[in-house]
Amino acid sequence: MQSAPHEFTLLERPYLMVTFIPYYEDESGEVWLKQSWHHDLVEHLSYLRDFTLCAPRLPKTADPELVHFDVPLGARLRIVPLPPQTSAFHALLGLPRTTATLWRTIGDADVVHSSVIGWPYPLGWIANPFALLRRKRLVLVVESSWRRSSADGKSWMVKLFEAVIEAMARWSCNHADVALFTHPGYRDALFTRGRGAAYITPAVWVNENDILTPETAQQSWAGKLSEPVRLLVAGRLTAAKGIDVLLLALRMLDACGAKVCVDIIGVGDRRDTCIETGMALNSVRLSVLDPVPYGAPFFELVERYHALLIPSLSDEQPRVLFDANSRAVPAIASDTAGLRPYIEQGKSGWLLPPGDVEALAAAIERALASAPELCKMGMAALDNTRAFTHRAMHRTRLCILREHLA
Repeated sequence: MQSAPHEFTLLERPYLMVTFIPYYEDESGEVWLKQSWHHDLVEHLSYLRDFTLCAPRLPKTADPELVHFDVPLGARLRIVPLPPQTSAFHALLGLPRTTATLWRTIGDADVVHSSVIGWPYPLGWIANPFALLRRKRLVLVVESSWRRSSADGKSWMVKLFEAVIEAMARWSCNHADVALFTHPGYRDALFTRGRGAAYITPAVWVNENDILTPETAQQSWAGKLSEPVRLLVAGRLTAAKGIDVLLLALRMLDACGAKVCVDIIGVGDRRDTCIETGMALNSVRLSVLDPVPYGAPFFELVERYHALLIPSLSDEQPRVLFDANSRAVPAIASDTAGLRPYIEQGKSGWLLPPGDVEALAAAIERALASAPELCKMGMAALDNTRAFTHRAMHRTRLCILREHLA
């Protein structure tokens, strides 16, 4: 059992969270969650004392990232299962039950916490109108992009689907009592005629004890400055994350004989392509690493590198940026709406035009000869990230909720 942090003032109103993130149930009815979601839910329950979670239920698997969930001491948690969203077929098959469950569960809440994204359709398309029809207070959190990426070559079906999602997202945000956005780009695009309040609250998973002290960071860099520059890519290995752009940049550097060392960690449909590219390169050393659990093993891995590469094409705000900064590792990243507010150009990282292969290749080549500059930027990023922790994010959200909902 875990107790609530004493600095949080509790919010007692019946609070319902509708999410597409599944929970897992074993044969004895025990609840299991992915490690990161487990950590986040415990934090929610530290200040939301009458909490209902409405989410897809799946049978427990052997996934090593699953963590057994115990309700924190003093919290009241009720879990309402939704049908699986594992495929479009299953989601549509369970749509009548999903609709009925959401209508009934929303009726029992005072506050409905929802979102605007999801696959194969956002649950907010149902939950958000229901919350308004049933005169509930609506809290929307926009942490991920409703667009897959800004890449060209999308089919008309993809463009149509994204346009519908954006229209529904804008309608939902404009009708919410409180809308929380991870960066100003989301707010400006979606909160156009809002009747409620809008706030920027970046999504951060870093704990206070994950952040290096300046002394430890300096010691870490003292060792790295005598070593060849190593770069890391960590995240989903998809086209929207700029993986294809990265591979083209590495091929360009390889053709010039540049001695580059890049490691990739993550899963996605471009993983095999990354492995194949690494085998075909000569002077460039590209390695695809096995995933490590989020937490101490991941932070220890990140700390070994001189910089993090984030060649993203989407407007999402990658949480891994704060993970790297907490270990005094700067980012070489795309100049997108999700990254621009949190990277000070030339001081805590480098920003590059999204999708620009030559610019990315030039930045990687520059990094090879700029370890002292990377160190300076990493220390500045470390100093900046002390205000961005998981606990601080929730403390800010609680202040907002109390102001508008208490």
